[in-house]
Amino acid sequence: MQPYSLFLPVYNEEVLLVSHTEKLLQYLPRLKNPFEVLIGSNGSTDSTPRLGEELAARNPLVRFFHLPKKGPGAAFRRAIELMRYDQLVCMDMDLSTSLDFVPTSLDLLAHHDIVIGSKKMGVESRGPLRRWGSNLYIATSKLLMGLPFDDYSLGAKAYRKPVLERYRGAIDRDTFYVQQIIYWAYRDGCKIIQVPIRCIDERKSRFNLIHEGFYRFGRIFRLWLSARLLGGRPA
Repeated sequence: MQPYSLFLPVYNEEVLLVSHTEKLLQYLPRLKNPFEVLIGSNGSTDSTPRLGEELAARNPLVRFFHLPKKGPGAAFRRAIELMRYDQLVCMDMDLSTSLDFVPTSLDLLAHHDIVIGSKKMGVESRGPLRRWGSNLYIATSKLLMGLPFDDYSLGAKAYRKPVLERYRGAIDRDTFYVQQIIYWAYRDGCKIIQVPIRCIDERKSRFNLIHEGFYRFGRIFRLWLSARLLGGRPA
């Protein structure tokens, strides 16, 4: 039974934080694997930090931290520093992805370095603008970077700790770190597998989609330039 750390980055999730963490604590023990739930608040300005501290105080399986500035990548870095186990499974606090990804990814991490949950391979229910933007971004990734994968969202990803430590320098402050890790790991021959997931996400995005689009496309062109023209490596 592989022990694992489950990481959930949060930003202003006071409405969902307690109820969804309790839902996880009801589900995860059924898997029989030792686990911890790591919750990382990045820049939350509502009652998320207080509720997270209270959750951790009354449940030893929950560990919570708060960073004063917004940045899911910064929270991910902190989670790597804090994780007790060698497997890290990442989910979104809204639990829009089926929890079946957790046992599936744990089984696959026994023989793989990274597990990618793919909405396109499975069942996806999201707004048309988000689907269109995601499809364009994936097509660009395949064209420029030669990556065969089709999901670089933060949730529904699982990693072995040695891979995360190897590519720690590729983790930026915002959301591009997922693709950076996957690109360098794929280029270096790490074992990566993609599996279908069920994602039902009808709520408004937590990100400014226009800003996120410019940021993501800008970073992928920067990665292409670094990798193909300058021979760059993650720091």
